[in-house]
Parts: sequence; C-alpha cells; structure tokens
Amino acid sequence: MSDAAPSIAYLDGRRLGRVLRAGIGRVIAERGHLDRINVFPVPDGDTGTNLALTLAAIDERLAATGTAHAGELLAAAADAALDGARGNSGAIFAQFFQGLAASLGDQACLAPADLARGLAAADAAARSALSEPREGTVLTVMRAAAGAIASDRLPPDADFSAAGSALLAAARPALASTRSTLDSLRAADVEDAGALGLVLLFEGAAAALEPGTVVRPLTDAATDLPLRAHLDHAPGAEGGHRFCTECVVTGDDIDTAALRRALAAVGSSVVVVGGGRKARLHVHVDDPETAFAIARRHGTLAAQKADDMQRQARVLRAAGQRVAVVADSGADLPEALWDEFGIHLVPLRVQFGDRSYLDKAGLTPAEFFAELARNPQHPKTSQPPPGDYRRTYELLASHFEHIVCVSLTARLSGTHQAAVAATARLAEPGQVTVVDSFSLSVGAGLVVLAAAEAARAGGDRDTVLAATTAARAATRTYGLVPDLRWAVRGGRIRRPWSWLAGRLPLSFIITTDPAGGLGVRGAIGSRGDRVAAVLKPALRDARPGEHYRVAVAHAAAPAAAARLAAAARERLPCAGDVLVTELGPAFGVHGGPGTLALAVQRASPGGP
Repeated sequence: MSDAAPSIAYLDGRRLGRVLRAGIGRVIAERGHLDRINVFPVPDGDTGTNLALTLAAIDERLAATGTAHAGELLAAAADAALDGARGNSGAIFAQFFQGLAASLGDQACLAPADLARGLAAADAAARSALSEPREGTVLTVMRAAAGAIASDRLPPDADFSAAGSALLAAARPALASTRSTLDSLRAADVEDAGALGLVLLFEGAAAALEPGTVVRPLTDAATDLPLRAHLDHAPGAEGGHRFCTECVVTGDDIDTAALRRALAAVGSSVVVVGGGRKARLHVHVDDPETAFAIARRHGTLAAQKADDMQRQARVLRAAGQRVAVVADSGADLPEALWDEFGIHLVPLRVQFGDRSYLDKAGLTPAEFFAELARNPQHPKTSQPPPGDYRRTYELLASHFEHIVCVSLTARLSGTHQAAVAATARLAEPGQVTVVDSFSLSVGAGLVVLAAAEAARAGGDRDTVLAATTAARAATRTYGLVPDLRWAVRGGRIRRPWSWLAGRLPLSFIITTDPAGGLGVRGAIGSRGDRVAAVLKPALRDARPGEHYRVAVAHAAAPAAAARLAAAARERLPCAGDVLVTELGPAFGVHGGPGTLALAVQRASPGGP
C-alpha cells in the first residue's frame, strides 16, 4: 500500500459501490483460472464461471443503484446475489452478501469497525447456509478476513487503507492453507477456487482504495499448463451424486433450516441461502426432481437448473479435444451417446399447469408420457432461457478453443434464437458458433452426433463446423403422428381442423424439408401398417449406392420402434446399427403416445 494515499475514514454508498465493483471486476477477469483449478467439492471446472455470473448479477444491480446509503447498497447487492447465484460457490457468496446486508443495512456510512462487524456476520451467515461447513475452503478465508480487522486487532483511528492491508495479510495465508487442508486440493496441488475468488474480490476492492495500485493477472502453475491439467489429478465427485441442482423458492416465511435438512437427506453439498419470502437452494443429487419436489413444499419454484457434473467432468478431461459441443434437449439420442461424447445438454422446459420440469434432467421421456396420459392439463414446452446457454458457454470457454452449439430447427422453436441471443453477453462472442440443425428429435440428434464425433477426434473450429453443416444437409427426419388429438389439445390445430381431427381415424406422416420446416407427407387409416408408412418416404428419398446412418425414436412405443429399426436395417443400406431411443417432449407433446420418428443421414456426409 502506498504511504502517499489519502486517508479514507468512511465509505458511503457511492464509494462502497465503486470499491465492490472493482473487486467484482478482478474476479471476473480471472474466471478462466478459477475454472481451471476447480476440483472441490467436485472437479467440474466451473467455479470461476459460477462466481463470474453471480458477481455480474451484483455488478449490474450496483451500476443501476444510485444510492449514497451504504446499507441500502448492500441490500441491493444481496438481493441481486440471491437471484443470480450459480453453483456451490455462488450460493455461498450470495449468503455472504446476505450477512453483510443484514448486519449493516441501517448504516448510511461504514467505518472500518462497521466493516469488521459486517464481515463477522457474513462469515456466520455463510456457515449457517451449509449442511456441512468445511475448513480449507472459502469459509477459512472468510473467517480469517473477519478476524484480521476485528475491533481488538486494529487501532481505533485505523482507516480503510490499514484495514485493507490487515485483511489481505490474513486472507492470503488462509488461502495458501487450502492447498494442503483437503485431500482433493492436496492431490491436485491447487488452492480452493472459491477461496481464491474471495481473495481476488478483496484485492480488487483494496486496489480501488489505493489509486495507482497495479493488480497483476494470475497465471497457471506453468505457462504451458494444459487447460484441464488440474482436473486430470482430481479425485471424483464427493458423495458421487450426478446433478448440481438449483432453484429459487418464493413463499411465505420459508423455513430454510427445514429445507436444508430435507435436502441433506437426499443429497450432498447442500447450500440454502436467503429466507423469509425468497430462498435459493443448491444441492448435488442423482435425481433433480427429488430436490425440486422438496422445494415445492416450501413455495413456488423458478430458475430451475440441473447440471450433469459427471458428464461435465468427463468432457473437461477429454484429451486433445479443442471444441466443445452443446445441444438443446430437443435433440434425441441414446443417453449413452450424450455421455460418451460429453455433449453438453441445455434442457427445454416442460410445463404441466403450474409445475415446471427440466426436460431430460428433471423429467425423463418415459415420465413425461406417463404424465401426459394421466394429467388433464395439456403440457407446454418452452425454449431454455438465454441465461442457461450463457452459463454453459462461459464454462466451456474457459476450457476449449471454441464452442459449437447445435439447435432445434428455428422454423419450429425459439430455441435457436435463445442460443444465439446468449452469445451477445459473452466476453468473447466469437468463441461460440450456433448452428441450426434444420431438424428435430433424432434428426437433430444425428447432426449433434456428427459434430461431437468431429470434436472428439480433435478437430478445430472449421473442421467441426464443416462436419456439422455437412451432416445437416445430409439428414432428413420423418415422423408418424398416430392422431391429431394431442396437437388439438395443445392448440396447434385450429377449427375446423380440430373438429375434423376428432372424427378421422387417421395417422399422419410428416417430414422435415431442407430448410427445417415440417410438412405432411401422407396419411393412413387405422388398419394401415404404421411402421411401413413412416419408412416409405425415407426409402423413396434414399439415393442408390449411398449408405445411411439411421436413428429411431418412440413415444412410449418400444415394440413399434423395434419393428421400425428392424425394417430400416432390412430395407435401407445402413452404416452401422440403427440407434433407438425415447422421443423427447419437444416433438412428443404434439404427437402423443405412439408417435414414431425416423432420421436418415447419408454416411460420411462430408465426403464426395
């Protein structure tokens, strides 16, 4: 700290806002490094992204808050953190700000002694939010920082320069201690990423109090360190749970302690922040819907998220992979292929009345069709919010040279636009390319698979994009809708067609066109062979001498799907086995049980 710096005896709301935003900027600038050293509580490489998104939500609120009242500014920051928190570390930071705001909300200006009191309250609040507080994490740094500027540790006339120096002098050794406290951090020889994030926040804030201070960027342990090297040495996920699950709960007098206990009974890494009328929960579970069901007992849910940590960790460890592939859940593929190729899934939303589910994460296709059959309220599907895409992009940008996102056809869904809109919020928008699959269901799935195969082979941006666009041009999707009853219920068919649909015992054959549109190709009566009917246009479109990759999806009709797969193997020159999977809600909501989808893709579409 410079001896020439003017004394700063207090922080009002405007000064405090500048100081906090400087600290936030420091964390966001080091997002990639924090992602790369993230191995605890699970080695999923996303702490930097989660902290950046959490703190960016605070920064946006602070930028729009003109108050000179320090307590009001902290209240705004705490509210923004609660809404914007992402991941385990983001939730802990949100509770940290909740504690600061609760302790200092009535303070128009802050003296160093006030900050000490606020940090102690923030430390206690953060620990109370966790079902199992662990030392050797960000909690260790929080406690060290609070203790360093406690009233008995600083002289009565200490200003914020002295307080900042004392705080950092305690926080940095506490951070260093995290490298050897927990087994996973010791094995990877890294500091806790969340703890480093808090130290960066403090460093950026302290630098804002000392004009002219140069903050040096972080570097990895060696300049030639591979992006995912730390993850290679990290043990598996603690507790072994698969999904990092989050949501916001709104209700009356939410009992956060009861919510925390119920979640701890079914999962690990439980964090519940906030309280009163709004709380945010974070938990690692194998079945996200289990956590969401518990949360619904306490209020209405929003901002539901479920990240597959096992798939995420697997792809981050993929040796030699330069490009990451992202797809929405409108693409249907066998789950084993999503896992094998580490394809990042962004789920659509499925809404039954006032209850919302995450497609293929909180609700499997089989569960969807069972609910469709018994629930009198017809479901609606909606595209993922751009924020879901943004978080996925930000995470992958720390680990890969480029990201290719393949979307459901833009002619039938707003999913493509959401995927594109999210790129505008990125620090490097050019690091993401969004490709319209011009297809749906297994057709979109085969385009995604071609992209993933090229990426896994080590292809660069141009190679993966070339494979994706070639696969798109080589793919056609065909479907059989048993009747129009479900499309009528969903409002997709208007009168008089809805009246006629209820009286015509017909099944309709539909197909995608080269621009991603969907049209009716024919119809058959109730006694017709539905399998033969859906295969017929594919046979007609097949080119002599070509071989085809084929995939089949079904809506609660496994026997019909097996027949269709067998017929395709017999009638089409198939390249490899026929893929068979369940049909997702994006198409199934309009076709209903018994719907079949068939995708046919010329093999080696990039060839001559």
